[in-house]
Formats: sequence, C-alpha cells, structure tokens
Amino acid sequence: MYVTRGSKWDTTAEVVVIGYGGSGAVAAITAAENGAEAIILEKQPRESHHTNTSMSGGIYLTPTDPKSAEEYLTALNRVGKGISWTDRASMKAWAEYAATGRAWVETRGGDIYAAPAAGLHPQLPGGALISKHRFVGMGIGMAKFLDAAVKARKIPVLYETTATHLLTNLRGRVVGVEVQTRQDGRTQRRRIRALKGVVLASGGFEFDEQMKLNYLMCYPVYFSGAPANTGDGIRMALEVGARLWHMNCVAAFLAMKFPSVPVAFHLDFLGRSQLGKAPGKTENDIPIRSGHIIVDRHGERYTSENVKGHAFFYELPLFDTHRLVYPRVPSYFVFDRKRLENGPLPTITSGAAGRTRIYQWSPDNSREIEQGWIVTADTVRSLARKIGVPADSLERTVKTFNRYCEKGRDPDFSRRAEELIPLESPPYCAVPLWPGGPNTQGGPQRNSRAQILNADGNPIPGLYGCGELGCVYAMLYPGGGGNLTDCFAYGRIAGESAARGK
Repeated sequence: MYVTRGSKWDTTAEVVVIGYGGSGAVAAITAAENGAEAIILEKQPRESHHTNTSMSGGIYLTPTDPKSAEEYLTALNRVGKGISWTDRASMKAWAEYAATGRAWVETRGGDIYAAPAAGLHPQLPGGALISKHRFVGMGIGMAKFLDAAVKARKIPVLYETTATHLLTNLRGRVVGVEVQTRQDGRTQRRRIRALKGVVLASGGFEFDEQMKLNYLMCYPVYFSGAPANTGDGIRMALEVGARLWHMNCVAAFLAMKFPSVPVAFHLDFLGRSQLGKAPGKTENDIPIRSGHIIVDRHGERYTSENVKGHAFFYELPLFDTHRLVYPRVPSYFVFDRKRLENGPLPTITSGAAGRTRIYQWSPDNSREIEQGWIVTADTVRSLARKIGVPADSLERTVKTFNRYCEKGRDPDFSRRAEELIPLESPPYCAVPLWPGGPNTQGGPQRNSRAQILNADGNPIPGLYGCGELGCVYAMLYPGGGGNLTDCFAYGRIAGESAARGK
C-alpha cells in the first residue's frame, strides 16, 4: 500500500518490529542499544502471549569457532556441486553472530548453563564443534530474560495490535505499517510510521492450512509451537514484492495431535523427560526402561526408531502412487505397559504439555486413555483392529522385533542395542503420529544484513527480517536450539541494520 507525503500517522518510531517472539525481542533490544527508538507490535493479548520461544526447550547453539560453524552450515545447505540452498555470505554472518551469542546473553544477565551434545549431523565438517547452552527455566526462562531486557530499555510493546499491511512510499521504500487494534471491544485501523525501518519477526506459517497444503511436502502437518504463527509476515512481504525461499523446509519430525487441543505434542518416546534435567545432565543419563516401535498404516516398521530430531519429517512424504496414499501418514507409536507406566507420553519440559500449560497431561496417562487418545488392547491383534492396520502384519512386526530384542541386534534398521526392549507386557498401546514439530523455515529471502530481497534479488529499502520467517536454514537443521540461535544472530543483525537506516 502506498502512502504519500503529508499522510496522517497515528504513531511514529524509528524502528518498528512486527512480532514479539525471540527474534523480535532481540531485534528491538539491539536497535535500542544502537540508538534507535523502537516499538514492538504483537497481535496476541498480553495475558495469553505464547511464542515458539516460550514453548521451546530454551536451548541455543554456541559454536566454538565461527569458521567451523560456517563450514557446518555450508555442508547442511549444499544440494550439489556449486548449488546451495543459502548464499555463503548469509551463512558466514550467521556463524559470526552465533559464535558471540553466549557473550551477548551473559553480558545482559542471562542465566544459562552448558548443555552437552554436538550438532544434529556431527559427521559433517564442523558439526562436532557445535556446542549448546540452555536457559535456566528453559523456554520460559529465555522469554523472561528477553522481556526484562525489553522493559529495561523502555521499549513499548503494543499488544492486540495486528500488522496487516506494509506501507511504502512511491519509490518502494517501506515507511510504516497498517495495523488493527482492539480498544473498548472495537477494532480500529491505525498507521504506524517507521522512520528508519520495519523488522518482520512474525514467525512462520505453522497454523495456516492453505500455506501448509501448498508449500510442504505432505498433508496434514501439525505443529507444536504458537498458534499465532499464521504466515502474516509472508503475506505482507509478498505485497511489497519480496521473493520467497526455503518454503518447503521445516524443523519437524513426528507429533501427536488431538482435536480438542489446538497444537501438537512432542512425543517423549522413551519416557525420560518427566524425570527432570539438571545443569550438565541430559536424558541420556537416565536409564531406558521401556521399548517401542513405529509402524506405518500397513503395520510395518520402515525406519530406525532412533529418529533424527528436526529432520525425520523428510522420511514421511513418501507417496504410494498405486494405493494413492501416504503410507506413513499417519504412523503409529506402538508400546506396552512398561512405557505407559513410565510417565506422560509427551515431553513435559517444553511444548503444549510443558510449562506454558496449554494442556495438563495426566501423570499416569489415564485421562488420555479415557478420552480415546491412547488406544489400548489385551493383544497385538486386537490393537491392530482398533487402530485400523492389518492385524497379521502388526502381529508379525511385533514378533520380529521381539526376536531382534532377544538377539540384541536389529538387522533391518540398526536400532541401538540398549533400546531393543521387547513388547510383551499387556496392555498393548498405540497413538497416531503425524508429520509435525516445532516450525517452518520458509519466508521472504533476506541477505547477510537481514535486508529482505525483492523478486530481482535487490533489497527492499526499509524492510528487514529475522527468526524463522525466511530463516537462513533450509532442509537440514543444525541441531536442537537452531531456530533460537537464529533469533539471537539475525535478530541482532536486523536490529543493527534497521537502526542504521535512513
């Protein structure tokens, strides 16, 4: 939408940030620290404000060496010889800022501790040098830290203010935002002027069904983050001529989704997350006490249950052109009494059943059995009939798996030996699993200075992006906490660039 000289503005700031998640907070903080007057627009009400950051595990990557981190990200983005999902300059900027993320947090009073583990793909160059840190209080702790930093810099946050259109002058520069606000029960349209720049930090399109249907590799896909992520920033960027990238890329795996809860649940396959995590400890420090398998719609295993977190999604869109179905959508998590007694099925340290308490999962899974979310049966054949998979096939699959457990070796999919625990203790149980997880990665393409690019590859003046909206990551995700790393890296880059705008 165009505005002309002399147009009326309701509010004016130097930098306008759209979205009050992790990246938006970091961008506004950085803009303020660089001498710019910033404001944040957030469409959710203050009292029910949930973001992917607050619902996360509060982990972010802390590369020990920028050059190695750049090599790692380059390897993740390489498609073929000379072909990459992401340009080298943007990856280099990410590596440099990610490497100083820990210092940025600590100098502003963040309460963090080292979290073990390397990158998700340590076999790639630089992957073994990717370390992690976690906020005390996990995602809630990270969100509180950022909120305190925003308040300390007296940055206004306008809640219940939905950005609807970017405003440009006749030369194509973004000079403001049109918004809808709720006041006294009525919706009002207002115009907010941005003297230096607008930062899009409005998240992905996890809760826009049309975008998921048209951009992702299969359907349905259910996400476990904030329901407010409905692709607003993508639509606004398209209106001013932005090009898109990484639209078919996600950080996702398998998730539980039930109609009465708006978001999906992260599955705790082994039943260890509820036992708590102390600084320096991981789930791997807790003994495995139960077994499980994952089967497709035909009751057959199709992969190792040692799933690659944040990347397993790409194994799911296999389409059977003869039967005309996605045989792995849904898949089924099959287990027995041992896992049922090992605590809640979802992760309760993050996500919908985590500290945001969007849903309070029962400690012994009894409520979810009563609701029909968890299907139980006295025999494997009866379980198969209840979930609608071939009984002969599922019974054969379980018997074969149990035989592998006796021998201590999985010749089909090389499951880790310590997880080869037989399914032999009724009741036998199952829940459907859907493609899903934390977030999408696609959106308007940006360069190494966080400037959003137009269809010709040139920066759109006055417009910047950060966070999962057009993230620097593509098909392969660097590791748990990767998107929060981008919040701290490109949030800072966007804040710096916008503060220096004219």
